[in-house]
Amino acid sequence: MSDDTPPERVPIPFGIVPERPDFDRYLEDTIVIDWQTPAVFEKAKSLCEGRENAESAARALFAFVRDEIDHSIDVETETVTCNASQVLEEGTGLCYAKSHLLVALLRARGLPAGFCYQRLRDAASPGRYALHGFIAVYLFAHARWVLLDARGDNDEVRTEFSIDPPSLAYTPDPEQGEEMIPVLLARPAKRVVDLLDYAESLGRIRNHLPDSVY
Repeated sequence: MSDDTPPERVPIPFGIVPERPDFDRYLEDTIVIDWQTPAVFEKAKSLCEGRENAESAARALFAFVRDEIDHSIDVETETVTCNASQVLEEGTGLCYAKSHLLVALLRARGLPAGFCYQRLRDAASPGRYALHGFIAVYLFAHARWVLLDARGDNDEVRTEFSIDPPSLAYTPDPEQGEEMIPVLLARPAKRVVDLLDYAESLGRIRNHLPDSVY
């Protein structure tokens, strides 16, 4: 084998499969993942200053979103954010919105990143389910997608930057009807974006959380 031959990609944990075989869509700038917005681009640049490699940069970006961007439910705000630039400006967002910002920051540094979801029981609504959002970033040095959950720590949740095994906020229980959605999306689920775009308050969102990506 030639030294120039790229290493074989390591499978994503939990049977998750990229919806696209290439990286182009996992690097694009969109209305929601607006990484070319100056504030987002400059924040990514400043957070990664002095970082020697992609893994170090990804660690810094993950820690910023996890620790410095509030999870809206934890701080009981009614502010609703969706676009990455909105999340950065307001400093708060649900797990979905925090994922939008983290993916945007990673893409701003040239790192392919996309969206993952879990279907979990909704603790606030017995008998119902809701999506939890997290992300994956591709690290070429490791030839793998790395799952990252920047929901934000609290008394019940703690996540770390971990290449293997993944460190996620929640573990689905199949016996309770919970599951890992087995696809890595290049764009956030439309149902999630529509909810964040059109909801008038966080309270209304809490009553209408989507339970599937389609």
